[in-house]
Amino acid sequence: MKVLIVEDKKQLADAIQEYLKMHKVDSTVKLDGLEGYDEAATGLYDVIILDLMLPLKDGLSIIKDLRANNVQTPIIILTAKVTTDDKVQSLLAGADDYLTKPFVLEELLARLYVLTRRKGKIIPDQVAFGNISLDKLNHTLVKDNRSISLSLKEYLIMELLITNTDKIVEKNYILDRVWGYDSDSFYNSVEVYVSFLRKKLESLDANIKIKSIRNVGYKLMIKEPESDVETD
Repeated sequence: MKVLIVEDKKQLADAIQEYLKMHKVDSTVKLDGLEGYDEAATGLYDVIILDLMLPLKDGLSIIKDLRANNVQTPIIILTAKVTTDDKVQSLLAGADDYLTKPFVLEELLARLYVLTRRKGKIIPDQVAFGNISLDKLNHTLVKDNRSISLSLKEYLIMELLITNTDKIVEKNYILDRVWGYDSDSFYNSVEVYVSFLRKKLESLDANIKIKSIRNVGYKLMIKEPESDVETD
């Protein structure tokens, strides 16, 4: 799951981001409404945590503009506004859930999972391809009773590949999803981490491989008998 946090209180935004990281959820923080809207409009996130009272562009305007531009990413409002009218306006504008401050982080995380589950974006605790499983909770690759740990970026790339085995996953898409839309990372960043993943698959004697599609991206495939070695 990839979460966008649009909250102008940096201390709160950082606290939410750190809590999500502890629970192996990747997130990006934007501290004003304009940057928050631009990031949300990319459609790269599974769910958006959105404050209503933001500088430069308020949360209600962000919701209306996103929905008007057919960005259907689930949105949970996180705000100090507690009146029924505020809640009704936000929900009618297109928000999916509403949580008032102060709040409990455990409840926020639970609501995030519920929202993404409704949209069909939560994968099971383990998802398999070939003789390899990706353990979502522990960030490990698993074969039989053996497992190997993945860094966060390795995990995010592998999740994209193993949940899209029917298609080529483009390098640009991997960069956007893993490093962020406004990241300065380059293609070789993806190649380095794909190389790490290939070595870990080999160490588990996996019968799958990450195939490079020149100038496009990568595809996870079952190995053919004579193609055990893959080069980039």
